[in-house]
Amino acid sequence: MRAAALATLLCLSTPALAQVTTDEHALDTLQTAPPQAAPAAPTPAAPAHTHTRHRTPPKKPAPQAKPATVARRIGPPPSVPPAPPANPVILPPPVVLPAHPPPPPPPIPVVKDAIGIASPIPLGTRITFGPGSSDLNPATLAALQAIATAAIANPAMIVSITAWAPGTPDDPSTPRRLSLDRALAARAVLINAGIISARIRAVAKGTLDIGTAPPDRADVVEILPIHR
Repeated sequence: MRAAALATLLCLSTPALAQVTTDEHALDTLQTAPPQAAPAAPTPAAPAHTHTRHRTPPKKPAPQAKPATVARRIGPPPSVPPAPPANPVILPPPVVLPAHPPPPPPPIPVVKDAIGIASPIPLGTRITFGPGSSDLNPATLAALQAIATAAIANPAMIVSITAWAPGTPDDPSTPRRLSLDRALAARAVLINAGIISARIRAVAKGTLDIGTAPPDRADVVEILPIHR
């Protein structure tokens, strides 16, 4: 047994030798031999039952819109103005005057024993009042009516009324209101006499620029326009 196994191992370890024989004329034989016909493909057997299947033709894609082409310019190019156009002029709306004049203010009551005098000043008259009062007496009323008569005779005349009233620095509103009452009282007399309000300028100054004249006063001045 050992000898047989040893012999087998020796045979396996010995490299095997192979002999290859070539034919030099085999290639010439292949080139001159006629080609053999390829075997015919087997014909498939027809199915026992055939069903005709109707196929829906594919939908054609919608035609796409052609891109817009740039229009050719016809004629000469547009001219460019040398300067921008002028700014538009917007006129104010027309002034509509009322068909009827506004009603005059109520007549100013005259207090017979009210304190106050009328004295002439350059281009007008000064009216004085009692402390803390805006009442007119017959003398101050007559002076205002005389100014109204002069203004009616001259339609170009403007009447300016400037009123003051004393007060303290810590309460400027009280003298301002009192001076306004005095200016409105003189203005009411002129309007009731027939002068339109557009020809009257009333200013209430309170203690502003009160000066050395009597503090409880109103200066009524007749102003004429300056002709050049």
